[in-house]
Amino acid sequence: MARSLLLWLAFLALASPLEAKVLQFWQFWPSEWLAPELAKFEAETGITVQVERLTWGDGLNKILTAMAAGQSPDVMEIGSTWVAGFSSGLSPLDPGPLAGKLNGWDPAAYQGKFYAVPWTLSTNALFVNLDLLEQAGAELPLDWAGLLAAATKIEALGHQVHGYGVKTGTYTTSQTFLPFVWSKGSRLLKPEGGTGLRDPAFLEALEFYRKLKQVGQFDENQVVRKAFGEGKLGLMLEEPGQIERFKRENPKLRFAVVPLPPPERGGQSIAFGGGQMLAIAKTSASPKEARMLVDFLVRPEVSAAITGRITTLFPAHKDAAGSDFYRNEHPELLVFLKILQQSTAPPSHPRWVEIQEVFSQGLERVLYGLDEPAAALETLAQDIEPLLNPKVRAVQDGLDRWGLFLKLLGGACAFLALGYGLWQALRYRGATATNRAKTAKAWRYHKDTLVFLGPWILVFGVFSLYPIAHSVYLSFTDFEATDGLPPAWVGWANYGRMWQDPHFWASMGHSFYFVLGTVPAILVLALVLAVVLNQRIRLKTFYRVSFFVPVVTSVMVIAALFVELYSPVGLVNQVLSWVGVPGHHWLKDPNWALPSIMVMNIWASFGFYTLMLLAGLQAIPQEYYEASGLEGAGKVRQFFTITLPLLKPTLLVATVMDSILAFQVFGEVLLMTRGGPLRSSETAVYYLYDLAFHRQEMGYASAVAYGVFLVLLVFTGLQWGWYGKKERL
Repeated sequence: MARSLLLWLAFLALASPLEAKVLQFWQFWPSEWLAPELAKFEAETGITVQVERLTWGDGLNKILTAMAAGQSPDVMEIGSTWVAGFSSGLSPLDPGPLAGKLNGWDPAAYQGKFYAVPWTLSTNALFVNLDLLEQAGAELPLDWAGLLAAATKIEALGHQVHGYGVKTGTYTTSQTFLPFVWSKGSRLLKPEGGTGLRDPAFLEALEFYRKLKQVGQFDENQVVRKAFGEGKLGLMLEEPGQIERFKRENPKLRFAVVPLPPPERGGQSIAFGGGQMLAIAKTSASPKEARMLVDFLVRPEVSAAITGRITTLFPAHKDAAGSDFYRNEHPELLVFLKILQQSTAPPSHPRWVEIQEVFSQGLERVLYGLDEPAAALETLAQDIEPLLNPKVRAVQDGLDRWGLFLKLLGGACAFLALGYGLWQALRYRGATATNRAKTAKAWRYHKDTLVFLGPWILVFGVFSLYPIAHSVYLSFTDFEATDGLPPAWVGWANYGRMWQDPHFWASMGHSFYFVLGTVPAILVLALVLAVVLNQRIRLKTFYRVSFFVPVVTSVMVIAALFVELYSPVGLVNQVLSWVGVPGHHWLKDPNWALPSIMVMNIWASFGFYTLMLLAGLQAIPQEYYEASGLEGAGKVRQFFTITLPLLKPTLLVATVMDSILAFQVFGEVLLMTRGGPLRSSETAVYYLYDLAFHRQEMGYASAVAYGVFLVLLVFTGLQWGWYGKKERL
């Protein structure tokens, strides 16, 4: 019988189909563009590919978070500057036969190993408005002197026409400037180590770039691009995909695409070369199948079919670059293929993203006129050089202390539980019969209560108490979630660093500024509107609903709306132009970025507090007003002697609530400015987010979180104490 059963089970195992392999693939393309090609891969191999699309706005943080949680996809598309930083979570790859077939291998390597395969490449070229060039009487630039002369003459045309487009943005600021440095023969990071920020050539490139800014338009990528498309900008560095867009949106626009001119005629111009890589996660359960997918995607016919939909990126495969698609269908792209042969990629460094941000901020300070080039480069050298050294951490010490922490926490909980049980037992033993009966009844009641509260207590402990305790522990450690190492105990070092961190205190100052600038305005506006709505007026319900609509609207929608309103051609500047006030780019001005967000916050928040105060007003008995009216008190006196005193409890709750929410402002900053420009709108919570989820400094970020918590606790306590003192007086 047993033998028959075993044979039957073996037959079922052989007859049942094998479980199909499933690969997770994260990438940045529209999924429908990849669907036809992935269908071919699935048909060839029988492997199922589940695709998730990322965005360049949050893709980096999402991949970092997935790596930290050990939930990385099997295959992921990453930027060429991310490879070194992700290397600890990626599986080393053998280029094999692809070594001689693909371009762009340099950024895929780190410390002698390859962690990714080049997939697509791109570069920039100089776009020239031929009509503006002719109107200004300038010639097509052949060197830097000609470029500056052409930009100067076009700028002199006036009528909101600018010479050269200097782009700014998270990565754009540095990427559009570094080609000038490279063409001068210098580097931000030298191959032999150190920086080139003190090289005379670097200073010459920066001084020339500042001159271009003085005869051009300094703005975000999209704004500069829009100005060129409208025929209001003479020259700019741009990617190839915009050729089709300019032809489609402005058929009358006459423009040429040429390489960026070299510093001197006959010299060499080096462009910024980057692209997207395909990498396999170290945690992939199917590395063999993942490599099959990578090899399939870099085939010339596959990569050409995908990139041919957008003409912004070029296949890394050498055979695809020489296809009929470029020779016959899109010959205007051949100039970019030529430029790619003389382009270079940023150095492969695990902290390049952080280095690039620091460099971009220093560069922007020069372009905003806040720092002189020489002084700015010296400051940047002092800020960037410490970032070049990899961290060395004592891991075992952290493990021992973490175990000790858990033991102490568990022991304290057990001691408290045991002490409470002994205390209850002694009370029960020494009590009278009547008291014992009462105690037993109370115990049964509490037991039933604990049974019903048990699920909630369990969920609260797992998802609230444990994360809080763990974050307290992390605040005493050095921990980067993506480096593959456990936390290392550093004691009070993070708190000492926070005390001396100028960026932390600057962000705290911005948060207090935000609170002081929004809370009084919101409460005064809400109080005035609540008093008005408390009267007998027509359409009262309509006004209540209208004021409350922004409260229930997503902050993403509101932020997108105000970004358009604040743009140089937005409604705000149009209204100001009607009264003779010149326009402004509110979100790109360090003096106006945070106040602009504050105005949006006031508009989006006052409706909630209007209804809260209206409820408080309606709770005040009308007899007080009737009695004071008989005594001859007018509306103003009734407001200050009756309404405000009786509304104080509601006002206190509204003040404390709005202060806490305003101090924790985050979404608006993330969506509108990302803390810029020049960290002028970086609030405490955004700084905490940037440390934890962008720079992956989880230990220091935890310390900052508790620093923010303590400051907010003291601030709230002072508010309650001040109110209590006023009540006693």
